[in-house]
Amino acid sequence: MDTSTGRGTSTSTGRGTSTSAGSGAGAGPAPSEPCESSAVLLGFVNTTPHGSAPVELLGDSASLTAWLAGAGLMAADAAVTGADVVAAHELRAALCTVFLSRSGCEGSADRLPEAEQYLARVAERYPLTLRVTAAGCRPVPAQSGVLGAFAGLLAAASELAARGAWLRMKICKNPTCYSGFFDRTRNTSGLYCGTACGSQAAQRAYRNRIKDASCAQAS
Repeated sequence: MDTSTGRGTSTSTGRGTSTSAGSGAGAGPAPSEPCESSAVLLGFVNTTPHGSAPVELLGDSASLTAWLAGAGLMAADAAVTGADVVAAHELRAALCTVFLSRSGCEGSADRLPEAEQYLARVAERYPLTLRVTAAGCRPVPAQSGVLGAFAGLLAAASELAARGAWLRMKICKNPTCYSGFFDRTRNTSGLYCGTACGSQAAQRAYRNRIKDASCAQAS
């Protein structure tokens, strides 16, 4: 299981201008290996307050501009408004719900239909187009600026799906963590971002079983 989650960081991908991910058949890493597309999406979802990083990293237009520019999704001088910050939070929340649902996190299954409907709507707001070259073809944003940056995040999801890695994008099931991670297990059965979170969850489950057994004996 991949312990690198991109927490609180951005990953330069050059998306929206040029990127090597999804550049052609047979190119890029194997489906079980992380890549630029997984890194930028994990960096994005991990900007939300969670676990040991309870700080909102996209709290205003300046921080959103810095993150999107640092990730190579748009130019640093692109105009970003407060409404764009709200839109970023909504997109991030929908992606988080999708990733949480794959780890079986509490309540995520109930929120999943709404998240999927939201992502279907914004796919029209942040459209993609195909860039075809001799090396292959890949989805790229159809517009520039902050809307193109959001489209670049959707392009990353599309590239992951195209190479069979989309289902490996998850959020750690440990409630004291909830970090996004890339599941590198052979059968995509990983629920935790690393062995530490897996051990914590096992210990918590053991204590709960002991507590339940004690309550049952007492009654």
